[in-house]
Amino acid sequence: MSGARQEHDGGSSEAGYRLLIIDDHGVVREGLEAMLSTSPTVGRIATAGTVREALELCESFSPEVVLLDVRMPECDGFQVLETIRERWSGMRVLMFSSSATAAEVQLARQNGAAGYLGKSVDRETLLAAMERVASGGTAFKSDVFDGETLGVALSGRELSVLRHLGRGLNNEELGKALGVSRETVKSHLKSVFHKLGVSNRAEAVARSYELGLLSPRG
Repeated sequence: MSGARQEHDGGSSEAGYRLLIIDDHGVVREGLEAMLSTSPTVGRIATAGTVREALELCESFSPEVVLLDVRMPECDGFQVLETIRERWSGMRVLMFSSSATAAEVQLARQNGAAGYLGKSVDRETLLAAMERVASGGTAFKSDVFDGETLGVALSGRELSVLRHLGRGLNNEELGKALGVSRETVKSHLKSVFHKLGVSNRAEAVARSYELGLLSPRG
């Protein structure tokens, strides 16, 4: 779904922090904007529904806090996190998911996110988390650490490779989806297999389901 690029004043544009909401669902973006714009701690708000729009707004709008959907159809949210951390290291990224897993929360920490929350949280919890993130703190959902501990450090690109594997893509299709050559795909796969302690694609997918890196919902 193509997203509309928007920018609006929140409750206190002078005192509040600049917020960028990245989600491919228009209803979610509009709902979050309406819910958060009345808070005196939130200043200007911009929204983006595609990765391209999001990165353009990171450049032009310079948000202080980024609320990032984990599952974007064109590019995995962890890959977006990686890009933001590389280009704009001062931006604070709070990841947001409808199906948070312990493995994803750990990867978010490892890859420089300032927080990770489930989309089921209420307004007060979300606002408190964003305020902590904006002031330099962290806000990670603590009650998801009830599964197996993830003993690997996957990059955003490697996690994206895994999720495409879970959709059954071959190397050529992976290259097109990621915008890289087949040789680069092979390099990514080799690294993923090594980190997961597996020897082939089927084992990698199976291991990813065990760890919670993949789910039936994508």
